[in-house]
Amino acid sequence: MAELKKGKLEASTLIEVLIAMVIIMVLFALAIGLFNNVLSGGVSLKKLSVQNELNVLAKEVEAKGYIEKEVLLVDSVIYNFSRQETAHPGLSRLEIKAFRRAELLGSLKILYREKENEEKN
Repeated sequence: MAELKKGKLEASTLIEVLIAMVIIMVLFALAIGLFNNVLSGGVSLKKLSVQNELNVLAKEVEAKGYIEKEVLLVDSVIYNFSRQETAHPGLSRLEIKAFRRAELLGSLKILYREKENEEKN
């Protein structure tokens, strides 16, 4: 059998190990918080798709010349259309805002030439 070493073995005390673990946990918590801020602050895929949908909706309104609905729901995103008169007859200002769970995902403002809604006639 191997001979046991005589004398004391050097080791850490329980308090030193606990202090080291607390320091590591605090640093880990800070790193997770920073990582979460970076992820939420960046441009997400949802925001890009919402901006694309805003452009498509604006082109549809420009082509038709009128707003069909004031509120539209697409893929759990609510699009609010608001129309304002301008000083020039025949031109209107359109603002489209996109919301998901009360969070503004994007907005778009355009000017468009008004036409009569064929569905009303």
